[in-house]
Amino acid sequence: MMFLRHRLTPFLAIVALLAGCDVIEDPIVPLTINYSGEAEPPTFSPLTSGPQHVLLEDFTAHQCGNCPPAGELAEQLAEDNEGLVHVLAIHAGSLAAVSDAPFDTDWTNSESNAFWSQLSFQLNPIGRVNRRSGPAEIVSPNNWTALVGQELALTPAAHLQGAVIPDPIVAADVHVHTHVTFAEAVSGEVRLALLISESHLIAAQLDYGNDPEVILDFDHKHMLRGSLSGPDGLVVATDPAAGSTVQLDYTLVWNPDWVQENSHVLAVLTNADGEVLNSLDLPWSP
Repeated sequence: MMFLRHRLTPFLAIVALLAGCDVIEDPIVPLTINYSGEAEPPTFSPLTSGPQHVLLEDFTAHQCGNCPPAGELAEQLAEDNEGLVHVLAIHAGSLAAVSDAPFDTDWTNSESNAFWSQLSFQLNPIGRVNRRSGPAEIVSPNNWTALVGQELALTPAAHLQGAVIPDPIVAADVHVHTHVTFAEAVSGEVRLALLISESHLIAAQLDYGNDPEVILDFDHKHMLRGSLSGPDGLVVATDPAAGSTVQLDYTLVWNPDWVQENSHVLAVLTNADGEVLNSLDLPWSP
């Protein structure tokens, strides 16, 4: 998990229209956690419509010889549904362990290990599609295409928007802004996780379909590198009403080992059962 800068100053406003109340002209009030930027956070207008996005989690490992075809399928689903399917390659399990060269890089982290521990049955390759039926529910790659299609056809319970903005003065700082509009009432606690992935990490990978089976310069894509919020995220709302909004603004010290041009910050909104309400690959702004 990434460490955030400065003092914690939480403030949450879930705006609901109540009989007899004055009309609120600007219903967007930010929840600011460790935001240290000199400029005011950007503002976002509530979204009244938008698509359902899909979080496709691919549990993989560098010594899993059957994993590359699953990764290729995940990549194809993302390309076929550009901007709507977000792949997260999670290196975890015994096949992700560090061993002799060339498998001597540890691609696991506390987030990947936490997600691995949630699975009802642990094996590689396996996946989750919007964590439907809860975080323990696993999905074989054979079923990813059908389930991704089903999820894309749903009407989302919430809409996400936001931005990732490098600080113009403090080179190490990156500001992450996320705005949520609830399209319908949601029961219980709602959490927002901000997960960081990186692509084009060149390292060894076992591939039973390749000759030789050990690929020394494999292009690892969408690899989970860490988070701003912990694996399951922070509680940002409880029993939010339809039409309510919340904005979150963070500042983090960017890990210099992660190449920003190849990295993504993925916002994942979940309900009390751990299912994904919606997700978004937050765009980077210059």
